[in-house]
This record gives sequence, structure tokens and C-alpha cells, in this order.
Amino acid sequence: MFKAIIKVLPFSILVAASCLAQNPAQQPQTPPDQNLQVPAKPDQKSAALKIKTRLVIVDVVARDSKGLAVTDLKQEDFTILEDGKEQKLRIFNFQQPGSAAGRPRTLPAAAGNMVDNLPHFESPRALNVILMDALNTSRSNQMAARDAMIRFLEKLPENEPITVYLLGDKLRLLQDFTTDPAVLKEVVRSFKGKNSLYLNTSDASTIGPILPGISQALLPQMAAQIREFQVQSAVSMMDQRVQLTLSALDSLARTLSGYPGRKNLLWFSEAFPLDLLLSDAAGRSSSLNDRHYMHDVARTGHLLSDSQVAIYPVDAAGLTGLPMLDPANGGNSMANGRIAARDLFGGHSTMNDLAERTGGRAFYDRNDLENAVHESIDDGSTYYTLGYYPENKNWNGSFRRIQVKLHRGAVKLRYRIGYFAADNAIFAKLAPRKQDEDFDQALTLNFPISTALPFKAIVLPPSAQTANKVVVNFGADPHALTFTETPDGLQQVNMECAVRVFARKNPDKALSTEARKMGGALNPEAYDKVMKGFFPCQSQVNLQPGDYILRLGVRDNETGLIGTTNAALTIPQPSSSKVENRP
Repeated sequence: MFKAIIKVLPFSILVAASCLAQNPAQQPQTPPDQNLQVPAKPDQKSAALKIKTRLVIVDVVARDSKGLAVTDLKQEDFTILEDGKEQKLRIFNFQQPGSAAGRPRTLPAAAGNMVDNLPHFESPRALNVILMDALNTSRSNQMAARDAMIRFLEKLPENEPITVYLLGDKLRLLQDFTTDPAVLKEVVRSFKGKNSLYLNTSDASTIGPILPGISQALLPQMAAQIREFQVQSAVSMMDQRVQLTLSALDSLARTLSGYPGRKNLLWFSEAFPLDLLLSDAAGRSSSLNDRHYMHDVARTGHLLSDSQVAIYPVDAAGLTGLPMLDPANGGNSMANGRIAARDLFGGHSTMNDLAERTGGRAFYDRNDLENAVHESIDDGSTYYTLGYYPENKNWNGSFRRIQVKLHRGAVKLRYRIGYFAADNAIFAKLAPRKQDEDFDQALTLNFPISTALPFKAIVLPPSAQTANKVVVNFGADPHALTFTETPDGLQQVNMECAVRVFARKNPDKALSTEARKMGGALNPEAYDKVMKGFFPCQSQVNLQPGDYILRLGVRDNETGLIGTTNAALTIPQPSSSKVENRP
């Protein structure tokens, strides 16, 4: 769990402690080129993250009867409904691939001790994310997916921005966004596959009886206990596998949230079922150990669609015959085949569910995986963006179904099916343990940085002016924070900044975590000043000489929005030190 030294300071005190021009006895003056101005971006969806007003974004893919993109639709051609009630369109635009290429974000000149989590790739078109899933996919099918990706990259369309992630026991970034096919091919070609420690749970529902020679020597009660142990072990492994997968997808949602526009997530996987229904050796249901993951999958789909991420699952197993006819299922091929078929269809159900929730499309039962990649990217590259403010202002957490109608026949539309109308402030009402789960995960190095809450930070190495402490000054984008007005006209905010320290030689184990909560209210003058610049927070860490990686994080304690980034810090002996940008 999230273990940290928490200090809560009111705004007036913390501004005095963390603004960049301070009492020299407490903090060194910061050179002018290190100012923490975080420019507001009017196109960021963070503007929708307010308690009273919420902009719902719906990306719509339109295809004709031949499967070709329909590109001549106007705003008046669309009608959007929420729970059957028509909504007024406030945003309408059309996106399609153009000749302009994406490029890394141009960074302003800054000293080496400034870091940020701002999106570092700009593109006029939809972004594509390749997720190679080694957690839920056999090694042979991983290699088939890799070969399909290489074949696709041989014909990669010009200026197509792609990033590549690998999911194993953790989520790793293999290649950041690039339009260079040679770089992508090298990264994909170097992937040799990984054996999953959790895939034996795919046979969890086929746990057979204990071998006859052994079972005859055991008392019935002991045999039943062994069987129950087998079942519980299988359930535990499946639970871990599902949670690791969904945590990785949640992390991708937070990582991609700050990038404007649509992101197409191509997920090469054999997936996992929405339900795990176990039976005993006699075939009787064992409901005590049954699992239903629909709610967790729905939550993940909600996070992805809110970040404008559409999932395109691609079954890495390719075309699969009827399992009940497969001799590999053993002597009882019909019985085992029925179970295997149920697991296969269950995995496809998960793929369909996530694709439908996010406005993507699932691909399975086909061996031309490279064409599935091409179709996924092509499908998600041409779309219409619709936006509306819901007329129903009752944020009661219920699921609201979205329906888009088109005043033209023979056009198939694909879009997110709805969203959960949760009060953004409900996060603040959760138990502290539940609040800290996502933040604790985001502060580990096992997950990519999060762009959901943009910020910059300056890392000040130990010196006499910092009382020999590492001081981190954060500047959060105020347009992404939630301000609520108090009865006396003040603007109240509640955020937190944190520093988690890792030794560079052992990045899997955190050495310490320091966090500081920022609370208080701003008068109109202070609020206006903050909105033109940044919202400050400061955290301090005591460190001995050595090489470190700092995971820096900020969180809006009203909505749970998180931003993270990394800084590499060297504290040598005697006193000079060096800070590097995020690795």
C-alpha cells in the first residue's frame, strides 16, 4: 500500500514554502529560465473534469456497406442520445490521416534539473499503441504475433505514429511513439517471447481427478482437500492474471490520457474469460470458487474510453478449430473440448466487450494477423468527434447508454456504448486505503508514467540552502485540477505531491516515499494568479550519497487524477550533484 510521510499544509503556508522565489535561507532562488509555467491547453479534456460540468467525448467511426470510411458527413447528419434523450452537440470535428507527420514535442530550453510528464509526441492524426501480451498468450502464439507485426511494418503507411508495449509480469515500454518503420521493426524483431507463469490457469476449469493409483491410497476427506487446494490455487492464479492485465490496461489509460485525440490500442492476446466457472471431479458446480470479472472489465473499459482509447483486440491464436474435435484434448475429447470451447468463447467475449465499450473492433478466428493490424489502424484513423454536456446533472454513478443516430442509410457506426455518471468528487469520499491503491501503483517503476494530470517539477539537489535535503518543487496544471467554490466565494482545491525513491541499481524496491497534501482556499486574486501559471506543491527527501531514480507524482484528491514522471539523481561525495531528465 501507499506508505508515506504525509504532511498537510494550507495554501498560504505552502505557497510560501514552494513558490520558486523564496527566502534564501529556506530555498535557493531559481534562475528565470527554470520557471514552472504550465500553459493551459484549451483542447485538453481536463477542462471537462469539473464537479458541475462534464464534457462527454464520443469518437464515431462511420463505414459504408463495403467497409470504406464515410468522409462527407456534417454535424446536422448526427443525432446523439443519452439514455434515449437527445443531447445538444457542442463539439463536432472530423479527423483523417493527412500528409503532415507526427514529431517529438519541441521542448523549451531548461536546466537539467527540470522534468515533466507532458505529452512528448505531437501528431495531427490518431496515435497507435501496440500491446504485445506475453501474460495471456502462449509463447508460440507470441511469436506468430511478432512475425505478423514485422510483415505489417514492411508496408507501414507513411507518417503512422506507433508505440510498442510489452505485458509480462509488468508493463514495459519497448518503443515510444515514432513514425520510423526501421526502428519499430528492430524493436519487434528483438522480441523473443516469454513464458507466462499464469497461463496454466487457462486449464483451471479442467482440473481433473487425482491419479487413480494415488487417490485409492488416500482417505476420501484427504483427496477432497487436495482437490480443493488445486482449485483454490487455480483461482488464485487466475485472479492474479486478470488483475495484472486490467492494472496494465488502467495504466495505459492514464499514460495516454494527456495525448489529445483518439488512441487505437492494438492488443495481441489470447485474452481471458469474463467468468471463471469451476467444477469438481464429478462435474458438480463449485460456486464458492467461481469468479465473475465483468465489473472489473467494465471499469477498465470506462477508464480507457474516457481517455479516448479504443481497444482493437487481436486474437494471437489465429484461426482455431472446434476444440471438441481436437485430439489434443485427450481421451475424453468431447468433454474436454466443450470446456476448451467455453474458455475460447469466453475469451472472445472479453475481447468483444472491451472493443464495444471503447468503440474499437475485435479480430479473431483469422490467420492473416498482419491484415488485422492494418485494418485496426485504418479503422481508427478516420473518425468524427462529437461532444456534449449531459442534460442530466445527477451524477449518481449509474451507467448511461450513448446512442448515435445518422440521418443517412447504409452507414455502420461504431462508438463507445456509454459511460458511468460518477460524481468526480466521489473519489474524495472513498476509504483512504482505496484512494491510495492507484496512486501507489502509479508511483512504482513497473508502470509507465501517467499524463492524466500534467505537471512540471524542479529537483534541487542537497545543498546548504536546502538544509542538505533533496527538494522537489512541483507545478501542476491548474486547468486539470478541481476547484470548488466555498460559500464565502473562495476557490478550494485539494491535491497531493509525492516522491518515491529507488536505488538505480535496484529499481524494483522502493527505499522511501515522501508525500505532502495541499489543502486550502484561494481568494479571487490568488485564484486568478494560479490559473495563469501553475499550482505549487513541494516535497523534501533526506538522501545519502548515491545514484537514485525518483518517481514523482501528483494527484487531485477530489477526482483521483494522477500524473507521474521520473528523474535520475546522483548525489556524489563531497557536495556536487547532478539531476537528469526522465529516462
